[in-house]
Amino acid sequence: MDPSTILDYIPKQLLPSLGIPLVELFPNLCLGWWTPTSLDLNKYNRLKYLRVLLLIVAWYPVFEMLFPIIEDSTVFSAVVIFAVASILTRPFLMEKQIKRVTSIGLWNAVLPREKREALWIVVTSSKPSDINKFDELAARYVNSPTKIAGIVICIISTQLYEKLTDMDDKMKLLGALTASIIGGIGIGGTRHANMFVDIVFRMVFGIGFIAMLHYLSIVSDLLVIRSIK
Repeated sequence: MDPSTILDYIPKQLLPSLGIPLVELFPNLCLGWWTPTSLDLNKYNRLKYLRVLLLIVAWYPVFEMLFPIIEDSTVFSAVVIFAVASILTRPFLMEKQIKRVTSIGLWNAVLPREKREALWIVVTSSKPSDINKFDELAARYVNSPTKIAGIVICIISTQLYEKLTDMDDKMKLLGALTASIIGGIGIGGTRHANMFVDIVFRMVFGIGFIAMLHYLSIVSDLLVIRSIK
């Protein structure tokens, strides 16, 4: 693809944000939000600080462009706080979840890939029973950062929707939001089950997220034009 084509769709300022959908297309790099399909949990846990850094770098230009768009400072502050909270708590809670899985003797045995995937799904699908233990309690809320990130994306989409003037653009933005949410839910539910479906959901998430960045740039341009007039 011609780089100029990308720049026509996404401004240079938002190019670092493309790292979010890009790393999800290569899950075994262990730099994405979700655990890798290879189930290399040690590598995933080892790279948690790099993932946090990459996410902060990717989200910063989004916040920068959102600042003049979201007129209510309370809403903008909430978006930033929720996003940062989800980024910082995700690796901590995932570490507790990973320790919960790897502490099982069967996990450390030599297992075929299919059985290891099945064991991961069974353990992570069941809620910890001993909530008096801090690690167990933390693992119980491992999906909370993902839900918070979803709320952030919904708030951003709502703010962009209100600023768009063309109804066709508004409908496309809603489609992008839907694709991002469906893609995220799909990745979380299929990444260790069906490789083809997992790839499809990752592409859906990527398309939806990139489209949202596109409409973020459109709204930013609209505000600039209005300010000049």
